[in-house]
Amino acid sequence: MFALFQSCLRPLLPLPLARALRLTVCLLFVAASLTGWASPSWAQLITPPGSQPVTAINPVVEAAGGAGPTLTPFAAPCDNGGTLAGCTGQQANLSYQGQNRRLTTFAAGGQTYERVVIPGETVVFRRAGVPAGLPAALPRDILFFEGGQEGTVVPNQPISLLPSIVPPTQTVEQVMLSPFINRGIDNVFANAFANVFAGAADQDTRNNVRRIDYISPAGITVPVAERDTQGFVVFERGGNDNFAIAAITAIDPFTQLPTAYGTLGRLQPGDWGRTNIGFTTLVQRREPIGTGPFRPSHVVVHDPANNQDQFISGIFFPVSSLVPNTQATIFGYSLFSDEVGLNPPADLRPFAGFPNAGDFTTGGLDLVAGGFGLFRVAQPQPPSFALLKRITNLFGVAPLPNFNQFVGDGAALILLQNNNLGQGLDVITDPAVQAGNGIEYTVYFANSGLGAAPNVVLCDQIPVGLTFAPNGYGPGLGIQAIAASSPPGPVVNYTNAADGDPGTFFAPGAALPPFCGTNQGNGAVVVNAANVAANQVGFIRFRTTVD
Repeated sequence: MFALFQSCLRPLLPLPLARALRLTVCLLFVAASLTGWASPSWAQLITPPGSQPVTAINPVVEAAGGAGPTLTPFAAPCDNGGTLAGCTGQQANLSYQGQNRRLTTFAAGGQTYERVVIPGETVVFRRAGVPAGLPAALPRDILFFEGGQEGTVVPNQPISLLPSIVPPTQTVEQVMLSPFINRGIDNVFANAFANVFAGAADQDTRNNVRRIDYISPAGITVPVAERDTQGFVVFERGGNDNFAIAAITAIDPFTQLPTAYGTLGRLQPGDWGRTNIGFTTLVQRREPIGTGPFRPSHVVVHDPANNQDQFISGIFFPVSSLVPNTQATIFGYSLFSDEVGLNPPADLRPFAGFPNAGDFTTGGLDLVAGGFGLFRVAQPQPPSFALLKRITNLFGVAPLPNFNQFVGDGAALILLQNNNLGQGLDVITDPAVQAGNGIEYTVYFANSGLGAAPNVVLCDQIPVGLTFAPNGYGPGLGIQAIAASSPPGPVVNYTNAADGDPGTFFAPGAALPPFCGTNQGNGAVVVNAANVAANQVGFIRFRTTVD
């Protein structure tokens, strides 16, 4: 649904040059209207109908404070004979750059999805037992970070990692709930070794995580009409692992433990969708949980040219794929290892009894952070479109004032200044102009909002007392402009005629487009600025002669 809006701005231009001049600037744009958004505990097994591969993710880099270089021992064991040759007994010189890739949207099934922030949402790792061969008192945190490189360890050579450091006070659950996708967990459900290649034991990712719960304590109620376009997403590094998922349909209000589940679904490598983002990662361990720094274990290389593919992959689960429409409210979802998917227990609640012999073939989900939460079809973000009209030159008078000043304040002017635009004066008291003198006007525009301003058309009527200069920038070229752009594009000249370029001069007495407002009878400059995206700027400029 679309609605037509008209906005006419009358900038304050008290110009006691020779007479008071009143000017009108109008803009027309079309803005999309915004609409509002609003089981049993035993296991069954299906492939969730309606689940969709993710085809693209759109992150932005949020710079935070870096940390490093930080000296810390390599993990014991570390991949001494492989990706970190010679690491045993050495110190790692880690440098965290604080370049966090925040997920903004992702694409699946022809739609673009954005996250819905839900107060109180949590991620909980349900742990039980001890992985084979590990001390009972040594539960682990395992995380991978974007960065690092394969090769022989060089003493004191910094290892550059793009995300922020994870301090001991930050839990792995908090990391996974964050929107930053350049961190994650290697082999999150692996409980045992898989000696499928030489040195596999040195890439030790054994863990005691039996189930991962994403919980919204207040519950999530999605209207039936929107259940195909709201849901959950799971991201994995590489897209080659199996796992299982089930919606949480009831929780204990005091312990927040799930008490009922929907149907269990098992996913396989063919269900993943490969996205446009991939990177090499350094896998690290923190032992025991929440104690001391993360220490490097091994590198997982992303090198598609040499068949080492570690693109982030994803699967989107609409609510309709996890529960029937008769289930009014859900409380999140749980992730399970493929051991559970292959041999579903009768009851999904007692996680301590789940199988625990899985290695990285059945427990190898390389879970990427940033995907936990409820997602919906992305809504158009509102623009914040503004016009600033300035006098940018005078002709035939002296001395000239300083036209390189920035006058005013506000987000639009700041955006213009950041793009080296916005100069000019809004009031001139000296010198006074006489008949025959020239005045140049520049109408700057800026969109400091989050969304695009579509179909923008600018109309500036020439007040009585001034005459448009039809050859101000060359024969028949009376309009100058920078089209909407960021950074600003080149200055171009438009003809006065309605000949296909964006600018037109309507002569005195001619009928004006309705969005120009009341016709003052002295002509108007009309420029089609088209779509002005977020953070784009531009201007239109013309000259007049005082009658």
